[in-house]
Amino acid sequence: MRQTPTIVMTALALGALALSTYIAPQRNGAPPIVPGSPDAMLPDAVEGPKSYDSPGEAAEFFEAQRRPVDGSDYSPALLFEALDDIRARERVVSTRGAVAGPGEIESWTDLGPGNIGGRTRTLVFDPIDPDIMYSGGTSGGVWKSTDGGASWTALDDTMANLAITSIVMDPTDPDILYAATGEGFFGGTGPAGRGFGVFKTTDAGATWDLVLANPNQITAPGVQATNGCTVGCTDMVIRDDTNPDVLFAAFGSFQADGLYRSDDAGDTWIQYSVPAQQGRMSLALAPSDNDVLYICMADNGLGGETGKLVQVYRSVDGGASFTAQADPADQFAEFLLSNMYVGFGCFAYMNYSQGWYDNALAVDPTNPDVVWVGGIDLCRSDNAGVNWGRVAYYHYPRTNPAYVHADLHGVFFHPDYDGAANQTVFVSNDGGLFKSDNALGARTFDTCPMPPFDPVPGVTWQSLNNGYAVTQFYHGDVSRSSELFIGGAQDNGTSAVDSIADFNGWDPILGGDGGYVAIHPSDPDTIYAEIQFFPEIYKSVNGGLTFTKSVNGITDTDGLFIVPFAMDLNTPAVLWTGGSRPWRTTNGAADWELARPTAFVTGGQISAIAIAPTDSNRVYMGLHNGRVAVTSNALDPNPTWNVFSSLSGLVNGAWVSSVAVDPQDPDTAYITYSNYGIPHVYRTTNAGATWAPLDGAGDAAIPDIPAHWIAVRPSNPDMLYVATELGVFASEDAGANWQPTGLGIPHTIVESLVFQDDDTHVAFTHGRGAWRATLVPPPPLCAGDLDGDDDTDVLDFGLFTASFGQAVPPFTAGDLDGSGFVDVLDFSIFATDFGCPN
Repeated sequence: MRQTPTIVMTALALGALALSTYIAPQRNGAPPIVPGSPDAMLPDAVEGPKSYDSPGEAAEFFEAQRRPVDGSDYSPALLFEALDDIRARERVVSTRGAVAGPGEIESWTDLGPGNIGGRTRTLVFDPIDPDIMYSGGTSGGVWKSTDGGASWTALDDTMANLAITSIVMDPTDPDILYAATGEGFFGGTGPAGRGFGVFKTTDAGATWDLVLANPNQITAPGVQATNGCTVGCTDMVIRDDTNPDVLFAAFGSFQADGLYRSDDAGDTWIQYSVPAQQGRMSLALAPSDNDVLYICMADNGLGGETGKLVQVYRSVDGGASFTAQADPADQFAEFLLSNMYVGFGCFAYMNYSQGWYDNALAVDPTNPDVVWVGGIDLCRSDNAGVNWGRVAYYHYPRTNPAYVHADLHGVFFHPDYDGAANQTVFVSNDGGLFKSDNALGARTFDTCPMPPFDPVPGVTWQSLNNGYAVTQFYHGDVSRSSELFIGGAQDNGTSAVDSIADFNGWDPILGGDGGYVAIHPSDPDTIYAEIQFFPEIYKSVNGGLTFTKSVNGITDTDGLFIVPFAMDLNTPAVLWTGGSRPWRTTNGAADWELARPTAFVTGGQISAIAIAPTDSNRVYMGLHNGRVAVTSNALDPNPTWNVFSSLSGLVNGAWVSSVAVDPQDPDTAYITYSNYGIPHVYRTTNAGATWAPLDGAGDAAIPDIPAHWIAVRPSNPDMLYVATELGVFASEDAGANWQPTGLGIPHTIVESLVFQDDDTHVAFTHGRGAWRATLVPPPPLCAGDLDGDDDTDVLDFGLFTASFGQAVPPFTAGDLDGSGFVDVLDFSIFATDFGCPN
């Protein structure tokens, strides 16, 4: 019997596919899986804490930033239209032969991290040459390896949607692939979780075209998601050893929505009965015996804890009946979709499950009794799902051969897997991709392994994050006195690298969901970083080798999921942060004090902070409800704050995603809004009293896409840079006109921008790592100063005449107008400048 794919395409990942199906249990007290009627819609469940990361809260935070202010829906088609506009404008730039692009950006350099990875849900192999592999980051696009994962190359960073969650290959032509976009395994998914349909390539990934544009639901006859389920179909498998094909499709997550089967290739469907606690389900056919089908079912909250395992079910008769397999007496069964390390009481945390988010299921290609389940941890059963053992640990050091990142999303077997000479298995998770060449190695049954971690699983792993740069940064910073780059990322903590050339050399320095970071401007050993929630700020004085929690004095706990904090670069011992109220430290986070006794405004939380470069007493704070608070005596014991709203021209209810202050004038400041449907850049020239939109107009406008950050060039306040959902825009005329600065940086979410110096700034993206822009240096004070002694004199004249009539790199030698040639126009500039400074 030929091997069939276990997962054809994750329907919810399509942002499109909706086919229902369901089950019924009957073993060890579990309810049976039999055809029947659907249950009623169930209420949304509530998330709980997790010791390492918080995917539910991260998803809500991500979506809330983008939500239209008026409560209207957002069509992903608008994002596609915006990208078409951006591409057209970039083509103009590429054909005009300019020395530099918009914003005087000469080039972009990809900084990585190539070795940290990011959330990944899919992997496919070329059956002819299995060393050719395709994968995709959930906000990082499609990637290809031609050497078995030893290295990776991004494919078509100009795709309209980089949120790749499922890839399938045409079984008759490996050069034809389909990539499905969009993500969200929970209710209420908004713009952040939606995809824009399915993309197709016919040239092995070189180019991609949209072939299925955002169908909200593909409904086969007789198949409906019950009661308006907001999640839809989360998994589907096809048995193609029959004629016609037999299909199984699973619906629901926080609502019980059923499992369906079609025996006639989708023309008609049978609906199974579903226990009330049915949440998200993963499906897997046994490749060696397609009569065997497994279901891993998570709880929707009605049965107890949301995301916890309900049961692992098995059918041996092609889905005619199912049996509950997992033995409740087995010590690991309860924690298959949970955080085992804390569930077993290794730490004093509550048990926490994530079956709604990470729920991977696979069957050994040669043995239908060998089953894999990935939740937060990775486990294997060798007796058809009855008993389980661990085959990897996420809490081990990354250098340990048993280490695999937490939050498993997929298990994939090598096309030549035979269970003997070839035992190669791959897994995808929130940390990218991992590989083992001994999938059937010994499991471990130790519940609380501690250093020296003995015994360890016999299955050994290696990371395949070699150039796989899909890290989802929230924020980042760069040293002004060294080549140190640091960024905080979703489920990958805070990572650092100390060389622009060390693409694969980033080191994790702090765990959790990484957030804001700050590096001391003259002492790069002093670093501040945070993990999710508030207050969770940590300080290192040894370059990130160790950190100490540094929130002494802060009594509030009402901050956002990712809380902003900012360092005063003129006085680095001064930092600001806050939830509904501002907190300040003046002694390097040894102690914090309130800088206002009450909240700025009811329901408003601090979402952005900026300190005027020329005045430490001028601090601006943006709120997640559209307001902006400003003080002119920030260092006084009790600063006076003015809170501005729509009465000053702002947008109430919008999300202030960043604030920047003019490098020369503290009364001039800028904010960005990350919501759809409103202007995205605003400016004040009177310390916040009035604000005006600054998005530009027509072909020189910022499109209606979220803006996440604004930065001002230190030497020229008229040069502005805005990080958006589709890359970076620049204005060279104080915001009157904007142009995309692509042609080097992907069309992906850029979360923050920071100037390393006047000629370079770094963009931290949510899905494509960090990128550094090199800018054209500003002309010297004395344009004709060719020998660098700060004046234009006879020595410079000698240098000028020596280069006259020559082609030279722009703005070098005697080329004073940047034309790349030293001519009479340059002589005119030199003659005017002679004797400078006067």
